Amino acid sequence: MKQPNAQTGGMMRASKKMARNTVAAALAMCAAIMLVAAPVGLHAQPAGDIASKSQQAAQVAQEINALDKEMSVQTEAYNRVKIDLDAITDKVEVTQKRLSEIQQSLKTRRNLLNGRAASMYKNGRTSMLEVLLKTKDFSEFLERADYMSRVARNDAELVDRIKSTRDSVQLLDRQLNEQRRQQQGLVEQSEAKRIQVETKLGERQTLLNGLNQDIQRMLASEQQAQRAGDEALNHQAEDYLSTIPNGAVAKAGLRYLGVVYHWAGAGPGKCPTGVHSICFDCSGLTMYVYKLYGIDIPHNAAMQFNRGIKIPLSQARPGDLVYFGSPPHHCGMYLGNDMFLHAPQTGDVVKVSRLSSRHDVEGLCRFSK
Repeated sequence: MKQPNAQTGGMMRASKKMARNTVAAALAMCAAIMLVAAPVGLHAQPAGDIASKSQQAAQVAQEINALDKEMSVQTEAYNRVKIDLDAITDKVEVTQKRLSEIQQSLKTRRNLLNGRAASMYKNGRTSMLEVLLKTKDFSEFLERADYMSRVARNDAELVDRIKSTRDSVQLLDRQLNEQRRQQQGLVEQSEAKRIQVETKLGERQTLLNGLNQDIQRMLASEQQAQRAGDEALNHQAEDYLSTIPNGAVAKAGLRYLGVVYHWAGAGPGKCPTGVHSICFDCSGLTMYVYKLYGIDIPHNAAMQFNRGIKIPLSQARPGDLVYFGSPPHHCGMYLGNDMFLHAPQTGDVVKVSRLSSRHDVEGLCRFSK
C-alpha cells in the first residue's frame, strides 16, 4: 500500500487514537468495573465466567469489524461492476437503435431500386440509343448518359455501404450482448459474495446478542457512549464549517448526517433493496453530494481516486475527498481540522470521524467541473 505523505504520517503518529475505542477494549473495561462493583450475593457471577464472556464478546466483535471491512471491499466491487454493466447496456441500446435506422434505410433504398426494376421490366430498358434519340444534341446526350450512369453507380455503392454497415453493426451488437452477459455474471458473483458476507455478519451478530445479559449491558453502554461521541463530533464539524466562508460542498454534505448506511446506496430513491427512502454507501455519498454541484464522479471509491487530482494533506480544503485502503475501498469528504464525513459501514449512519483515527489513508483528491 502507498504510504501517506509526511504530514499525514506525522498526524497519524501524533494521534492519541481519538476515534472510538474498540468494542473489545470497552468490554474489558466494563468487565473490570463489574468485577469490582458487583455485590457479593445471590446474583453475583463468578469472575471467571464474566471474563470468559467478555473474551467471547471481544472475539466476535473483532470478527464483525473484519467482516465490516470485507463488506466494504465487496460493496465497492459490486459498484464497479454495476458501472461497467450500465455503460455496456447504454452502448447496446445505441447500437440497436443505429442498426434499426440502417435497416430502415436499406429497406427504403431497396424498395426504390425494386420500383425502378419493375418500371424497366414494364416499360422496357432504356438504351443509350433511346437517350441519344431523345436529346437535341450530343452535349445533352452526354449529360443524360452521365447522369444515368452516376445514379446507377451511386445506388449500387450505397446499397453496398449499407450492407457492410449493417453487417458491422450486427457483429458489434453480438459482441456487446456477450459482454453484457459476462458483466451480468460478474454482478451476480459480486452479489453472491455480498450476501455471504451479510449472512455471516448476521450469524456473528446473533451470537453476540445471544451472550448473557451482563455482556449485552456492556455493549449497550459502549454503543450509547459511541453515539454520544459521534453526535459531539458532528456538532463540532458543523460549528467549524460555519466559521469559514467557503466549503459549500462540505456544508452540503453535512445535511445528510444521520442517513443510514446501506450497501450500494446512492441517495433518495436509490436504495438497491428498497428498504430505505434514502441511504448511502461511502462512494454513493460522495458521488451524490458532488452531483449537486454539477460534478460527475463514479459510484466507486477506486475509480474516483484514479480520476481525481492528487493533493497532499497540507493543501486539502473542506470538500476534497479522502480515500482509504490500497486500492481504495472506502472514501469520505475532508472537512478540515482533522475531520472527515463518511458513510462508514453496515449498521451505522453518515457521520463525522477523526482523520487521525485511520491508519490506511491512501490519499486525497480534488475534483472540478
